Amino acid sequence: MGLPQPGLWLKRLWVLLEVAVHVVVGKVLLILFPDRVKRNILAMGEKTGMTRNPHFSHDNWIPTFFSTQYFWFVLKVRWQRLEDTTETGGLAPNCPVVRLSGQRCNIWEFMQDGWAFKNNMDIRNHQNLQDRLQAAHLLLARSPQCPVVVDTMQNQSSQLYAALPERLYVIQEGRILYKGKSGPWNYNPEEVRAVLEKLHS
Repeated sequence: MGLPQPGLWLKRLWVLLEVAVHVVVGKVLLILFPDRVKRNILAMGEKTGMTRNPHFSHDNWIPTFFSTQYFWFVLKVRWQRLEDTTETGGLAPNCPVVRLSGQRCNIWEFMQDGWAFKNNMDIRNHQNLQDRLQAAHLLLARSPQCPVVVDTMQNQSSQLYAALPERLYVIQEGRILYKGKSGPWNYNPEEVRAVLEKLHS
């Protein structure tokens, strides 16, 4: 699966350099031109709808950009994308996940129509499966219109679907009908809506 190890490590090294330059330049620009950088970030957030969520204030996320935590998170996401093997029209990986009851199953077993995820939550990195299940219960308290499962601690679903931090898919009968770009900046829920409406017409 993925690239041969030497090729993968060379690509990872290149991504490390890209992300390091991005963070350093971004931090310098944020210090020198804070208002201009804030306007640019808000413009990107407006395109994706991030600025429309009243529970997700830009004052909470703009200051975190170009921090050490931001660097490690972006690096992790970009490295994960190097191993993305999913393709629209291709077979969807049937990864192991865990139901909130603790029962292990595969991702295809819980898929149904009616996905609706509306709000962001501040959840720390999970140290074990119990942390992950507890975080999922926070989501359940908001009554989502879909089944909820969590990835195993090996993060196989997240890796195979290149879903970090978030990515929208439409999967039917084990086939990927739609693979969105990674979020939060590049995904488009309207594309998903169009695919789902086409399926149900």
